[in-house]
Amino acid sequence: MIGRIAGASLFLAWSVAAYAQPSFDCGKASTVIERTICATPDLAKADREMARIYGALADRLQGVAKDYLAKDQLGWLEHRAKGCTGETEAVTRCLRNRYQARIATLEAEGEGPYPFVGEQAVQRNGKVKAVRYEIDVSLPRFDGPTADFSAVNKSFADYAQAGIKAAIPTPDSADRESTWTYEQGYALYRPGPHAVSVETTSYIFTGGAHGSSAVTATLVDLRTGRRAMPGDVFVAGSPWLHTITDLARADLKRQFVERPGFEDALQPANFDKLMMDPDRYLFRRGELAVLFNQYDVAAYVMGRYTVTIPYARLGNLIRPDGPIGR
Repeated sequence: MIGRIAGASLFLAWSVAAYAQPSFDCGKASTVIERTICATPDLAKADREMARIYGALADRLQGVAKDYLAKDQLGWLEHRAKGCTGETEAVTRCLRNRYQARIATLEAEGEGPYPFVGEQAVQRNGKVKAVRYEIDVSLPRFDGPTADFSAVNKSFADYAQAGIKAAIPTPDSADRESTWTYEQGYALYRPGPHAVSVETTSYIFTGGAHGSSAVTATLVDLRTGRRAMPGDVFVAGSPWLHTITDLARADLKRQFVERPGFEDALQPANFDKLMMDPDRYLFRRGELAVLFNQYDVAAYVMGRYTVTIPYARLGNLIRPDGPIGR
């Protein structure tokens, strides 16, 4: 009996180890990042999944597109190495966030014509008097040959620079010993063949009781190279905003049962104003995610809220010739 138990335990251990293998040989792991991936089953699985999706996309592309993808992947690996540092917990959290976003991005890039979107990074640290600061930012750059993307690229750069500036202390605010941070990442989604959605996540800490996180959405029309507003997605003159507002309010009321929020935030005068913000409309494949950041509709401790609305529920409100039309 003891032998059987030992044999079963050895088989289980072998099965777990085999399942946890990433896309590389853990026997040759030589960096903190590689060792962390090998020691964390969900990260090993994510690494395998990313390698599979990347390989399938690379096999489908040719010429300039294939070269662009390869260069972007190498850049992502370099940014991962520079950004995921520190204690084991911090490295693990950083890797989880990066793999989740990268997998979503690679999947989006494979859903339709290759969009030529590359990752830019700003990674910096320093010290002003008693305060250390750490900057780890990634943002997209659209380089597609179909249109002029200079305006939308500038908007992403401006957003990143604003966060970076806020996280670098000035001499008159750096008397107390502390570490300020600004982290920013993104993921791509493909709601239709003519558009790419960018979900930008950020976190900033500049002292105080806690940091602040945010998520914003940008829909880029690949045909024009410009940002598309929610109104561009829907039929002109249709009650799309009223419909989505009613659906979002009803869904939040259900969410408030388990995670109480501000009831007054759902009052028409307040909620209608929230729903006018284009940054909260994340158009994904098959569904619209309406994003509510901390403090939008609830206390900080409740975190963010998301309302997901399948396009099927929006019926004929979506323009067939619009950015997400098919």
